[in-house]
Amino acid sequence: MTYLIGTDIGTMGTKTVLVDTEGKVHAEAFKEYGVLTPKQGWAEQWPTPWTEAAYATIKEAITHSKINPRDIAAASISALYGGSGIPVNRNYEPIRPCLIWADRRATDECRWLRENIGVDELYKVTANVIDPYYGYTKILWIKNHEPENWAKIHRLETPNAYVIRKLTGIESIDHSSAGNIGGIYNLDKRGWSAELMEEMDIPRSFFPEKILSSEEIVGETTSELAEKTGLAKGTPICAGGIDAPVSALAGGAILDGDLSSMLGTSMCNGLINTENRISPKMINYPYVVKAKDTIYSFTGISTAGFCLRWFRDQYGKEEMTTQEKTGVSAYKQLDQQAEKVAIGSDDLIFLPHMMVGERAPYWDEHIRGAYLGLTAYHTKAHMFRAMLEGVGYAMRYSIDAARDTGVEIKRATLVDGGASSPLWRQIIADTTEIEFHYIPNTLGAPMGDAILAGLGSGEIKDHRVIEQWIGEKIATEPKPENVKKYRKHYGLYSEAVKMLSTYFSNF
Repeated sequence: MTYLIGTDIGTMGTKTVLVDTEGKVHAEAFKEYGVLTPKQGWAEQWPTPWTEAAYATIKEAITHSKINPRDIAAASISALYGGSGIPVNRNYEPIRPCLIWADRRATDECRWLRENIGVDELYKVTANVIDPYYGYTKILWIKNHEPENWAKIHRLETPNAYVIRKLTGIESIDHSSAGNIGGIYNLDKRGWSAELMEEMDIPRSFFPEKILSSEEIVGETTSELAEKTGLAKGTPICAGGIDAPVSALAGGAILDGDLSSMLGTSMCNGLINTENRISPKMINYPYVVKAKDTIYSFTGISTAGFCLRWFRDQYGKEEMTTQEKTGVSAYKQLDQQAEKVAIGSDDLIFLPHMMVGERAPYWDEHIRGAYLGLTAYHTKAHMFRAMLEGVGYAMRYSIDAARDTGVEIKRATLVDGGASSPLWRQIIADTTEIEFHYIPNTLGAPMGDAILAGLGSGEIKDHRVIEQWIGEKIATEPKPENVKKYRKHYGLYSEAVKMLSTYFSNF
């Protein structure tokens, strides 16, 4: 039997799965960590927790499976969107933490870009706009605010490429990661834009010359890292990619018009696009399979799942104590309470934007989270249900941006942790008016990585094998009686987003 390793370095933790070439999971492992938030709207991470978690989860999965490591054909590593990338010096030592996707500090840099280069000019080349979400704006922030660190930079490495280099000794970057940096990547040419780099004074030398396909083998594990990970020396490691499109692949998004909504710490509504239907309201970059002719276009909510974790940590102490005693998840307990609350949470609306600013399709540097209509009548259960519904409204708002391009959404899938909630799945189907399919026991991006490892090693010939791996999906259809009620509340949410934009800008 031949095996594959898939590892995803997420924002809040790293997960590894070990599967055979028929998609059967033999072992999995997870290790949690946190995010540094030194100021409001800032979010950064050192890479050491990523490398330690990757090593530990790979080793745990191999140990637990009791297989011979030499039977592992290849591994692939995906990761969170690393924003600025990890600045490393000539000895490849990290200079400062990575400014990750959720960091919103580069507002002055965005203003400079609008005035000196212009949104239209950037969009023509990159198919992306100007916003603190993008890595190139965060890179400029380091340049402008930390000249001593800037002078030390030898490379800017994406999170997965950093770990892959540690494993193999070889530098790399994949097309999805390069494209998601934004303003310095030419989407049509699938390569760096030397002209825009020069205009922004971002050295071309900060990045590898060659950009790899996600399934392409970067190199093989060294003897030192073989010992730390449990992998055999010489195990091929594939380039991987951004976690959202790798998760979409794991959900079976392989055809034009397929929609995969990743309901993790953040929400990515990713559309598979082979006909170049793009829009400034979406983030556009190459997909992790067939990168030369397939675009992954997405919109999202930066703090979708994070909202629930925040609520659990702040207001779910009782449920967490019960979880320790009974093993019943605190989230499941909160779901059970929310199920008893009427649709619309008795006129309580929640805006699920809990970092300052939001990416596509909002492109609002000032938007924040809010409860609207809160009264003394409302309970914790009302507040939790309003949070679930708020994410549903934001999903509708996001998916409508894709619909505006004329794309027909043919198949829609919910993946990752939040999708395990039947209540949330029904709310999302009702608010978006789309039939969503859920994959029970899905392991998300690591399974997509396993497919990429299989493709890279030649053990898998076609990425469409994921449909066989997935098996039967659970369909959640919109309920007409619920849809009618939610249309009213979605209208209130949309109006609130517009009206509060100016208000939040005065904070």
